[in-house]
Amino acid sequence: MKSIKNYLYSIAIVGAVCGLTACEDDVVINTGDTGKLATVDGTYGGVKSEAGAAQAATLTVFGSTAATGHIYFELAKAATQDVTVNFTIDAEALNAYNSANGTSYAQYPADKVSLSAASVTIPAGQKRSAAIDVNVAAGGNIGSTYAVAVSATAANAEVSATGTSYVYLVKPLAAIPDSKKGNVRTLCFVEVNDENILNMGEYTMKQSGKTFFDIVSIFAANINVDAETGRVHVFCNDQVSFLLKNADKFIRPLQAKGIKVNLSILGNHDQSGMRSLSPEACADFAKELKAYLDIYGLDGVDFDDEYSAYNDENPGAGFSPTSAENYCRLVSECRKAFGPDKLIGVYEYRIVDAPNGSVDGKTAGELVDYMCYGTYQSYRKGREANFDGLTKAKYCPYSLKINNEYDGGWYGFSAATITDAKNEGYGLQVFYNPKPQLYSYDRYFSAVSTILYGDEVEWTGNYYTRTSDAAQKGAKLSYETYLGNYTVTSSNSLYVYIDEENNPKWWDWGGQHSFDVRIEEKEAGKSYYIYGFGTYPEITNKYPVVAEYSAYDGSLSIGTQTLHEADAEDAETWQLMWGTYGTNSAMTGIDRYIWKARPDYSDSKVSGKVNPQGVFTLYGIGGRYGLDPFHDVDGTLVPPHMNVKYHLTENYIFNK
Repeated sequence: MKSIKNYLYSIAIVGAVCGLTACEDDVVINTGDTGKLATVDGTYGGVKSEAGAAQAATLTVFGSTAATGHIYFELAKAATQDVTVNFTIDAEALNAYNSANGTSYAQYPADKVSLSAASVTIPAGQKRSAAIDVNVAAGGNIGSTYAVAVSATAANAEVSATGTSYVYLVKPLAAIPDSKKGNVRTLCFVEVNDENILNMGEYTMKQSGKTFFDIVSIFAANINVDAETGRVHVFCNDQVSFLLKNADKFIRPLQAKGIKVNLSILGNHDQSGMRSLSPEACADFAKELKAYLDIYGLDGVDFDDEYSAYNDENPGAGFSPTSAENYCRLVSECRKAFGPDKLIGVYEYRIVDAPNGSVDGKTAGELVDYMCYGTYQSYRKGREANFDGLTKAKYCPYSLKINNEYDGGWYGFSAATITDAKNEGYGLQVFYNPKPQLYSYDRYFSAVSTILYGDEVEWTGNYYTRTSDAAQKGAKLSYETYLGNYTVTSSNSLYVYIDEENNPKWWDWGGQHSFDVRIEEKEAGKSYYIYGFGTYPEITNKYPVVAEYSAYDGSLSIGTQTLHEADAEDAETWQLMWGTYGTNSAMTGIDRYIWKARPDYSDSKVSGKVNPQGVFTLYGIGGRYGLDPFHDVDGTLVPPHMNVKYHLTENYIFNK
C-alpha cells in the first residue's frame, strides 16, 4: 500500500512538471481523468489552467498591454475537510520543467509577474479551488519566448500532492496595428469545421495596404451545461480546439496584420443559452469566457443564440425562464469581466434572440460593440430601433453569405444596398462562411470596398487548407486565366437508343460526358473563342463559340448565339441554343426521344469563375438541358445527328 501511495504521489509530481496533469477533454482539457490519482488513504491533486489549456500554454503580451493567465487547484476526489492551497511563482519549478522537457526557457522578468492571491481554500465536499490570476505586465524582448512557473502546496494532511506546478509560456509581440479604414467595420464569420481563418488575412486594400477585414470570428464554440455539476461552460469541438492549441500559427498571424480574432459562442441542444442563465450563472460564465480570451489571446466574443433547447417550464438550478433581459445581463457581466477593450458582438435573426432592456443603468445597445441581422442577402434598414440603446453605427442590417450556396456571395448581392447602408450611417458589414478554395474573393470584396472605402481589394494569391499554415498559390481571376486547353465534363448525360430502322426507341441516363476545348482570345479583356464546346465538336471546332468576360466579377459566360450564317461554303445556319429531350407524356414516337431546341431560353446563359485551384465551373439552367449546336431542317431546329450521347447539365466543369 505504501508503494502504491509513493507511485501515485510521483505521478502527481511528474505530471505537474511534464504536463501530464493537463488531460485532454472537450477543449484541450476541462475535467480530465484524475481518478488515477486517488488512493485509499489520501487525496491528490494538481495545478491546472482555466479554459482547458494544456501545460505550457502561451500567454501573448501585445505591445504595452498586459496578459493574464488563470490557474486553479483540482483534487482527484472531493475533500472531506477544507483544504488550503498556497501558490507561489517558482523559478525552481521552471528549472525542473526545462530539465524534464529538454527546453531552456528563461524566466519572464520577475518584477513583471504577480498573482492575484497567494492562497485559496477548497471547501469540504468540493474538488476544485477558485481560480487566481497570473498577471503578466509588458516586458522582455519582442519575439522571444519566456516562461513563468507557479507552484502550489496543499496545507492539509489529507492532501499529499505538494510542489505541483503549472508553466505558462510568455511571448511579447508588437501591438496589434490599426485596421481602421473608414466608418464601417468588416466582420467575417468563418466555419472552422471546413475552412482556415488564415485565408481572411490574404485580402488587403490596394492603396492603404490595410486588411479588408477588421474582425474574424471563429465559428463556433458552444455553450453547454455539465450534466454532473450543473455548471454552464464552454465546449469546443476538435476543430476549434485545434485553433486554440495552435494560436501562434493561426490566430497571431491575423492579429499581426491588424485583424481582431473573436470566438463565436453558439447554443448546443441543451437548456443552457444566452437567454436562460440565472444572474449567478451569467457572472460565472462571463469569468470563464474571460479566461478563454486571456489565455488564448483572443479579442472578443460573438454570441449566437441558436440551437439551445430551453426548458422554461422547469429551468432548474442556475437557470431562469428565457428572456432578452437575461441575455442583457450576460452581456453586462461579460462587459464587467472583459473590460472596455474586448469586443462583444451579437448575431440575431429574430428580435427575441438578442439582448434587450438594461442592467445597472446600461442598455443592451450600450453594452455591445455591435450586432448584426442574420438573414443573409436581406436588407432590414431600421431594425436596430428594436434594441434598446442600439445605434446604426453598431448595427449591420445586410449580412452576406459568401459560400457556394450564394455563388461566393454574388447571388443576392446589391451594390445599391451597400451604398444605402453606408449613407444611412450603419457601421458594420458582415460576411459569413467563406469558401476560399472555391472562390477568389478579391473582386467581390472590391465591389463592397469601393463603396465603403473608395479603395479596391487585392488578393495575395495565397490560400490555406483547413489545418495547414503553409500557403498554397492559387489562380487569380483575370482575363488571361481562362486562356488554354481544357477537358470539360458535363454533370450528366443522356443516351438515345436507335433500332435498325434508324428510329429512336428509348433514352436512358448515362455517365458524365466529356469533351476537349481550347479557349483563345477574341477581343482582349472582353471576349474569347471556345473551340470544341458541346456534344458536336465537329461543328464548334469549325465555328467556335463566343464567350464573354466580365471585368466586374471576373466571370466567363456563354449564351445562345448564331455560330454561322449560311453562305456558299456551308448553306446551313448553325445556332448555339439550349436543348432538352422530350419528356411530356403527350409526346409519342420519335418526338419523345429527340433532342429539341428551346428558343424560349434564348436569353439564358451559363456563367462561372475560375477557383483558386485553377478549375472553373459554368453553371447552367437545369439538369435536363444542355447548350448545343442546332440547324434548320424543314423549319425545325434539330441537332446534327441523333445517334449520340447528349450531355445534359446543371454545370460544365473545366479542368486544364
